[in-house]
Amino acid sequence: MSDETRQMDPTRRQLRIFGVTVTNYEERTAALLERVASAHTPEERWQAAQQVSRLTAELNEVLRDTTNHVTAIQNRVLTALAEGLAPPT
Repeated sequence: MSDETRQMDPTRRQLRIFGVTVTNYEERTAALLERVASAHTPEERWQAAQQVSRLTAELNEVLRDTTNHVTAIQNRVLTALAEGLAPPT
């Protein structure tokens, strides 16, 4: 395995986690919204809202992790670039 491939592994892993989380969020919240629409009691709506809230919090956490990962990559690139640049003389 090349160095480049090994460096990509954490990124691919994070993107896979993010993609699965977003897809699950879409599917599960769509079902929950249908449940809310057909709910007969406030308790049923409340339970669905609680589940949507939990799923949204989980998605936000994965989004934050993904954003942090991308920002760390950008910082490494910019730092390496800055260190490699000599001011013009």
